[in-house]
Amino acid sequence: MKHKRLKAKVLLSFGAISFFMLVVFGFIFYYFLNQNMIETAKNGLYAQSLDIKEHLDTAKFGDIHSKFPFAIAKKSQIAYKTREFDLQNIEKIIQKKEPFSTIERKESQTALYVLQFKEPFDGAIIVFEDDIDEGFENVIAIIIALESMLFLFFLLLANRMVNKILKPIQNISSVAKDISIHNFQGKIPLTEPEDEIRDLIDSFNTMVDRLKDGVEKLDRFNDDVSHELKTPLTVINGKIELALKKDRDRAYYKESLDLIRSESCKIQKIVEELLQLSKYSKESIVQSFVPCDLNAILLETVDNYLAKAKEKNIDLKMIRFEKATKNASPELINAIFSNLIDNAIKYTLPGKKIQISLWEDKKIHFIVQDEGMGISQENMSKITDRFYRVDESRNKEIEGFGLGLSIVRNSIELHSGELQIKSELDIGTTVEVIL
Repeated sequence: MKHKRLKAKVLLSFGAISFFMLVVFGFIFYYFLNQNMIETAKNGLYAQSLDIKEHLDTAKFGDIHSKFPFAIAKKSQIAYKTREFDLQNIEKIIQKKEPFSTIERKESQTALYVLQFKEPFDGAIIVFEDDIDEGFENVIAIIIALESMLFLFFLLLANRMVNKILKPIQNISSVAKDISIHNFQGKIPLTEPEDEIRDLIDSFNTMVDRLKDGVEKLDRFNDDVSHELKTPLTVINGKIELALKKDRDRAYYKESLDLIRSESCKIQKIVEELLQLSKYSKESIVQSFVPCDLNAILLETVDNYLAKAKEKNIDLKMIRFEKATKNASPELINAIFSNLIDNAIKYTLPGKKIQISLWEDKKIHFIVQDEGMGISQENMSKITDRFYRVDESRNKEIEGFGLGLSIVRNSIELHSGELQIKSELDIGTTVEVIL
């Protein structure tokens, strides 16, 4: 029900913002409406006071007509006022600096205008209008009602939009619940148009594919580990059982122990290589980085394999050897060089040659090119999988467990590098490492 809590948070936030904006809009609208009302009253009273002033010379006070109550003062004393004029404290009103003002009177707002003049005598005209805010309460009520309706409309609209946005997330949640180690069939159709939700769905589907691929590799890895360890363990167990059935001569026991030692070394080698594959993560490996002289590491590695190459009458030579240095793990750099040269020697026929190159431009390039049996295109995508060995190499003459290229690939990835392999059957293989 997490998406419901998310929906509630979104609606609550949207509702709070909408309410705040509507309240602010209401106050602003009220302010300008009130100012307009006051300005209208001011203009009307001013026009009326001017009209009264024009008739002072030609008419008696009693003959002057006005739609608003008014009074005429001489030297701050009332000289004339209409019957409806009921304002008090006239002297204070006349003495105000501003000609226009409003006062609260009889539970309503009254607008007041004082026109000072010097001719035909020194005096003032006081005009007022009661209830200038009449009907204003109704306007406020209408504004509140409209804003309430708008608020509800916005909430309903937001609810619909949030439901539409959350629908794909609910689909992802539903599919994710059905995914297990035995079921990776769940896929979510991509939405239109291309937006963040589509990117999320695409990322989710890609993740499911990666998980499926990872589980398949893990199952294959478990099968291969069982197979690779089962063979030497079976040999060891069988030899021990034969030796214990009856007394044997010294030579037989020596032969049995040699075989057990040989098979134990195979198991140890498998375990060591598996440990090397799982020893580092991308976060921890950086701590072991030091400035490395790759030339020195490569020379030492080549020197270690010269004897092995000579046994097969393979010409192992450097065709390009230029200065190359890098902050890296010496152990993993050595693993890359060793495994690639070892593989090249294993799968290169006697009398052939292996060419090695190392140089640095913007990146570091290490290339091993052999004249071995080559790899078919259908096997190219699998050769870096753990324990994978192509059919041509599954013979007892070629030692190995299919972990070498896995170690190479893992070591290169830990250095954020790139592995490129090109191969043709019966012609040879070229492996390039780019760091």
